[in-house]
Amino acid sequence: MAQEQVKPEIRDFLGRYLKYLPWILVCIVISLALGYIKIRYSVPIYHVQSTMMIKNDGPASEGKDDKLGQLFMTQPMTNLLDEIEFLRSSPVLARVVTDLNLQTSYYSNGSVKSSFIYRATPIVLQILQNNDSASGISFLVTVLDDRQFLLNKEKNVNYFGQPFKIGQSICMLTRDKRVDPKVFQSRDFTVSWQPAIDMARNLQGAIKITQANEYSSVLTLSMETESTALGMDMLNTIMAVYDSLIVEDKKRIAINTTDFIDDRLASLKDSLGGVEGHLSDFKANNQTFDIEDQAKSFMTDVSSSMKDLKTQETQLIIINWLISYLSEPENTYKSVPTNLGIQEPTLLLLFGDYNKGVLEREGNLKTTKPDNPLIKRMEATLDRLKVNMLQALNNVKQAVTIAKDQLAKTTNDLQGQLKAMPRKSMREQSIVHQQQILQELYYFLLQKKLETSISSASTISNSKVVEPALGNDAPVKPAGKSIYMTYLMIGLLIPGVIIAIIEVMNDKVNSRAEMQRATQTPILGEIGHSEGDRTLVVTNNSRGFIAEQFRIIRTNLQYITGKNETPVVLVTSSFSGEGKSFVSTNMGAVMALAGKKTVVMEFDIRKPKIISGLDLKRKMGITNYIIGSARFEDLLIKVDGIDDFYVIPCGPIPPNPAELLLSPRLNELMETAKRQFEVIILDTAPVGLVSDALTLSRFADCTLYIVRRGRTPRRLLGLVNELYLNKKLPSLSLVLNDVKMQGGYYGGYGYYGYYGYGYAKNNGYFESGDNVRKGIFKRIKELFFG
Repeated sequence: MAQEQVKPEIRDFLGRYLKYLPWILVCIVISLALGYIKIRYSVPIYHVQSTMMIKNDGPASEGKDDKLGQLFMTQPMTNLLDEIEFLRSSPVLARVVTDLNLQTSYYSNGSVKSSFIYRATPIVLQILQNNDSASGISFLVTVLDDRQFLLNKEKNVNYFGQPFKIGQSICMLTRDKRVDPKVFQSRDFTVSWQPAIDMARNLQGAIKITQANEYSSVLTLSMETESTALGMDMLNTIMAVYDSLIVEDKKRIAINTTDFIDDRLASLKDSLGGVEGHLSDFKANNQTFDIEDQAKSFMTDVSSSMKDLKTQETQLIIINWLISYLSEPENTYKSVPTNLGIQEPTLLLLFGDYNKGVLEREGNLKTTKPDNPLIKRMEATLDRLKVNMLQALNNVKQAVTIAKDQLAKTTNDLQGQLKAMPRKSMREQSIVHQQQILQELYYFLLQKKLETSISSASTISNSKVVEPALGNDAPVKPAGKSIYMTYLMIGLLIPGVIIAIIEVMNDKVNSRAEMQRATQTPILGEIGHSEGDRTLVVTNNSRGFIAEQFRIIRTNLQYITGKNETPVVLVTSSFSGEGKSFVSTNMGAVMALAGKKTVVMEFDIRKPKIISGLDLKRKMGITNYIIGSARFEDLLIKVDGIDDFYVIPCGPIPPNPAELLLSPRLNELMETAKRQFEVIILDTAPVGLVSDALTLSRFADCTLYIVRRGRTPRRLLGLVNELYLNKKLPSLSLVLNDVKMQGGYYGGYGYYGYYGYGYAKNNGYFESGDNVRKGIFKRIKELFFG
C-alpha cells in the first residue's frame, strides 16, 4: 500500500528516468576515477604568504622650504599601488632570481610526472661560457654513479667536473655527494637554465600582492609554488631586495644631491664674488656710500640754494624798483624807503644821508624860499647823494645779479644730482638684491649639504617586515574535495545533457500521465511489452502478466458496454504499427475465454494482419461477401485452442476500400454477425490515415483507441481528444500498449489504482510465460536499456 501514497507525478518521473540510472552511475564512477587519477598524478601546489608594511614618510608640515626640500631628500607621500607594481616588477624579481640562483632549475623525472628539486640537488650546473645569454638551456641528465652520467640518453659517457657543450654554451656538472640520487623517483634529471629576466617575467604571474584594506599601508605577499621552501625564500628575498633597493635609492639620491650642492656652491661662490666686486665699483664710481643720507643732504642743499636764490631775486627786484623810484622826476627830493630788506651798508648810509638832507630841506622850506642859497646848496648836496645812490644801487644790482646767477647754477647742479639719485639707488638696490639672493641661496645650500650628509649617514628603508613568509604543509592544489565535486558534477552533467537531448528529441508518448495531461479521453487500460513473436498471448489457462492485463481491460470494458448483450467493439489507432491487430486478437481471445462467442472481423482491408498473426490460412473474406461471391458461413475461421473464438478475414484487397465499406451488403454482414456472435471486434484501419474507422463506427458500441508507448507522437493525442469531445467515435477509450517494465515494475505505467501493487512480474500472481522467462543477459539488458 506504500505505493499508493506516492504521487503519480513522482511515479511517472521515476518510471521514466529510472532506466537511465545505470548509465548515470557508470558515468559517475568513471568521472570519479578520472578525478582520482588527476589528484594522484597532479603536481602538488602549496600556498606561501607574508606581510610587510610600507611607511608613509611624507613631509610632516608645510613650510616655505617644502618645494625646495622635495628637490633634495624630502620624499613625497608613498603611493601603495605604485609600490605594489614596483614589488612585482621585472628588475626586482630578476634580482631575486639572481640572489637565489633560480636561473637553474632541477627536476626529478618520474614515469608519469616530474618533481621540482630545490636546494638539495644531487647535481649542480655551472655555465662556463654562454655565447647566447638571451636563450635558455635544457637537457636530460642520467646519473650513472658519482663519477659518470649520460647526457640526453646518448651512449657517450660524460664525467662530472669536465666541461661539455650544449648548443652554444659550455657547461659543467658537479656531483653533490651529500645528496643520494636514489632518494628520487629515478636517476633521470632535467636541468634547465633561463635568463634572469625571463625567469622574472615567468614569476610575475605567480606573485600576488594585495593591500590589507583601503586605509592600511600593510601589503600581503603570496604565491603558489611546488616547493614551500622556495616560496618562503622568494617572498623573504623580495621584501629584502625591496628594502635594499629603497636604501640604495636614498643613498644614490643623497650622493647626487651632495654633488649637485657642491657644484652649485662653487658656481654661487664665483657669482657672489662678481656681484660684490660690481657693487664696490659702482659705489666708487658714483660716490654712493649711503644713498639715503646723500639724498637727504642733496634735498637740504637744494632747498637752501633755492631759498638764497629767491632772496637774491627779491633784492634784485627791490634794487630795480629803487633805481626806478630815484630816476622818476616826481620823486625828486622825496625820501627813499630804507626797510626793503637791502642790507648793503653803503646804500644804507647813503639812504640815511639822503633822507636826512630831504628832511632838512623840507624843514628849511618852511622858513625860507626855494631860491634861497641855502636851499640851493642843500639841493645840490641831495642831487649829488642821489647820483651816488644810483651808482651804488647799480653796483649792488650787478653784484646781486652775479650772486643770483651763481646760485641758479648751483641750484641746477644740485637738482640734477638729486634727480640722478633714484636711478643710482635702484641700480644699487638691484645689485644689492642680487647679492642677497646669492647669499641666501649659498647659505641654504650649505644647510642642505649638512642635512644631506646627516640623512645619508642615517638612511633606513621605509618598509618593515610584519610577518615573514610562512607556508602550509597541506597543498592547495589539487584540492581533493573540489576536484571530486567537479568530476562528480561532470559525471552527472554528461548523462544529464544526453538524457535531456534524448527527451527533447523524443516526441512520443511515454506514460499514462502524459496521456492524462494531453486528453480528456478515459484510459481503459495498459498492455505490457511482449518479448515473444506470437500475436496471441491469451490462451486457455494462461496466467501471464499481459494476459492478465487483457482480462483487466475486459472487466473495465463492461462498464462501457453496460447491459448490451452483443457489444460491437471497434479497435483503431493513429497509424499503422501501434498494436491494433495485437490488441484486437487478444481481446477476442479473452472474451472467448469468458464464455462468450466472439468473432474478430479484419476490417483493416488495406493492410490486414490478423490472419497472418494467428498463422491461419486465408480464405474468402469480407470483400467477397460484400461483392456477393461468398456466404457468411464461408467467411468464418476457427482459432485453434480457444473455444468460441472465430476470425473473419478481410479477403482480397479491393481498389476502392472506402466505397466498399458503404455498401448495403455490409449492413447485412453486421446483422448476421450480431445474430450468431455475442461479441464482435472490428479491427479497422488507423483513423489518423483513412476514414474507414469513422465509416464503421455506425456499427460499434464502443471504441478502443490504441496508443503505443514510444511510438505514438504526443501531438496525435490532440486528434484523440478532438474525436472524443466531438463524439466522432462511440464511447471512445484509450489503451496504452507496449508498456515496458522498469526495475521489475511497470515504472508508473501500471494500473496502481486498481489493485494496489505495482504489477511486479515475480510477485507470485502470474505464471512465467515465454515472454517473461529470460536469461540473465536479457535481464541485464532490460535493466540497463529498458
